[in-house]
Amino acid sequence: MLMAVTGIPEGRAREYIFSTPLLHGLSYRLVNHSSPLLKRKLAYCRSYLEKSIDKSNCEDVFNANDLINKVINKQSDLWISTDKDGDIKGCLIVGFGELPRGKIVTAEAISSESLSFLTALPVFEKYYKELGFKFFEIAGRKGWEKVMKPLGYDFKNITIRKSL
Repeated sequence: MLMAVTGIPEGRAREYIFSTPLLHGLSYRLVNHSSPLLKRKLAYCRSYLEKSIDKSNCEDVFNANDLINKVINKQSDLWISTDKDGDIKGCLIVGFGELPRGKIVTAEAISSESLSFLTALPVFEKYYKELGFKFFEIAGRKGWEKVMKPLGYDFKNITIRKSL
């Protein structure tokens, strides 16, 4: 089993709900919503989130503050990738939803110096599947189709948006 919890002083909320061992030089960690360090980690991830929003052309729909508030309000999860020294090297915001045929998680923002999708996505998928989610969705530019195909993701649609 991949699950591990970091040690903490008694009486304080643990920092991570889920951690992996180092995989290809990185560990993937789900930050606990109750951790006193959550806001500090979100502040550190702000530049990663801004890069993700800029590259995905979604700045007309949401900004980094919107995503940060969703995590603080427990409407989304914050995953971080850390190196062997514990330094943050990337961030992923995962939102939740309900579809008629099951619960879905959506990658809302992904940005990293060295996140490896081939090692990270199976970890995220397994974690959410064990929680009862049936779908994992990632929106992105057309080029992501080629990257995601070997991981079992299929092209379903394209989103075209106009501001009214």
